Amino acid sequence: MTGLVVAGFRGLAAVRHARAFHPAGVVLRGELRPLADDLPWPPEPTAVVARLSKGAGTPGRLPDALGLAVRIPGAGRDGGPWDLTLTTAGSGHLGRLLPRPAASWTGGGYSSLVPYRRADRLVWLGAWAEAASPRVEASLEAVRAAGELRFVLRTGREDGRWADSAALTLVEVGGDAPAFDPMLHRPEGLDLAPAWLARLRERAYTGSRAGRP
Repeated sequence: MTGLVVAGFRGLAAVRHARAFHPAGVVLRGELRPLADDLPWPPEPTAVVARLSKGAGTPGRLPDALGLAVRIPGAGRDGGPWDLTLTTAGSGHLGRLLPRPAASWTGGGYSSLVPYRRADRLVWLGAWAEAASPRVEASLEAVRAAGELRFVLRTGREDGRWADSAALTLVEVGGDAPAFDPMLHRPEGLDLAPAWLARLRERAYTGSRAGRP
């Protein structure tokens, strides 16, 4: 089964000459600032690189499952990076598990889709544009022209409640996109759950990496 997953995602990436999903996006740079200690954020504001992308690669401003990926240097295991990958989704018990097409980068919530396990509890990670953010339609051109983008990262509990955890400000467009991989790049003691789904996602990322040019 795992071999089929690797082969399938490798084939899709090879056909697209890009990532299997989220094939095209815009790279941005900015800063992440911790607001709480419920996840192992860096203790001080930290420069980050991010990527906003369309999951299926729909053209123009057509709705898509929109992606927000963030790399936090030095926050992962052994001094490596911590990669966050979030997708537009709902915020309730079931909604946060399922990707949902969105027509705006700033009009709804993003979710990790699966929770992290930290010690004996499960924690979801989500992101919302700040309340005063203007609407930015779901096109890559709109992201490039948007200027500063501000998001609040929130942690979700098993009871469905969300709490502010970090602030993300993206101010500069440009640069090369790193190979975001939440399976390889994460802090010690923070694992994606459940274990079987984490293993499946790891095979998918392995296949996608192998199939890229």
